[in-house]
Amino acid sequence: MKSTFRMLAFALAGFIAQPVLGDTTVTVGATGSNRDAAIERAIGDALVDALGSHVFSVTTMTDEQFSTMSTSVTAGRVIDYTVLDEYETFDGVYVRISVNLTDNDLSGIAPQEVDTWHQKIEDTKSLDVAQRTVGEYRRVLDEFLVGPRNQLHSGYAFVLRGYDVDSVDTRALKGSIYVDVIINQSWWNTYYQLVGALTPQGSQTVLEGPMEVVNKVAKPNLVLSSQVDRSLVYELAHPLPVRLTVGNNVSMFTLYKNALLVSARPMTEDTAISEGQKRQANRREISMMKGNIRSGNAQIDSGKSSIDCGTVSVGDSAVYCGNQFTVQIPYEAKNESEIIDMMKKGLKVDLDLYGPYCEHGCDG
Repeated sequence: MKSTFRMLAFALAGFIAQPVLGDTTVTVGATGSNRDAAIERAIGDALVDALGSHVFSVTTMTDEQFSTMSTSVTAGRVIDYTVLDEYETFDGVYVRISVNLTDNDLSGIAPQEVDTWHQKIEDTKSLDVAQRTVGEYRRVLDEFLVGPRNQLHSGYAFVLRGYDVDSVDTRALKGSIYVDVIINQSWWNTYYQLVGALTPQGSQTVLEGPMEVVNKVAKPNLVLSSQVDRSLVYELAHPLPVRLTVGNNVSMFTLYKNALLVSARPMTEDTAISEGQKRQANRREISMMKGNIRSGNAQIDSGKSSIDCGTVSVGDSAVYCGNQFTVQIPYEAKNESEIIDMMKKGLKVDLDLYGPYCEHGCDG
């Protein structure tokens, strides 16, 4: 037995949408508890298909914010739709619709945070010598990153995609729930541009930029990274400990820029003991050593993920580097109705700031 149920809610704020060139017609299908709910979900899927990775189906945290974003997207993009097919299913109503979308009013879809920062980056580059201080750089970084919660909300989207059923017996069914973790490339590219504008004021520097895996080591990409003052290391992007929950099923991992870490974390000068670890910290490499990390249990479906800059695993530890990661969460339910109810309640995303991931500046 194999089945899939796909949840659709609303878009995550903080993403800058890319224009659809001219009017677009998208044909999609979706299942809902009733006809209206199915149509709403199908329209949302059409927007996702047309806009790519800039509008996401999400059920988590600040629902009011997501509802506002969905209203903005729908009002600015949908011209009309036609129901092509509909029929009842075991869990509601399935519809297949043709949706006509337009590229009008695109600016209303997402906040203009990134555009605003492009000008601020130019202003930072134009600072005179007297203004180029570590203190000023620290202020600019803090203004952009704000804190771990803002990094989570602005830098990533979490999409509850669906589930499958692997086995069925008289007492239970077992399978996996799938959640996509998607990198907001626009936001992170703006961050890297900002870092590149922070001209080092001393000879002690570290690299900051997107991660890659080279020779089974995860570290900043040498070509795409910039040198910044070592004293700013704790003002740079934080590793974010994340807990995904669907029903009673939990997956834990760490997000760090464009990488997902399982039982791994960046080596820091505070935690380095041996000379080898100190060299790791100096190169800002990811540590996968027992005793230096907090365990995670996330399972990643590599086939469904977009892992374009490498992966490495050692025992129970792993680093995945890319644009999108599909987290596979095992579940067990009494029957299919129970798993459907679990999915309808949606995805909860928690940020745990009290573990050893955040040693400095983690109160944001």
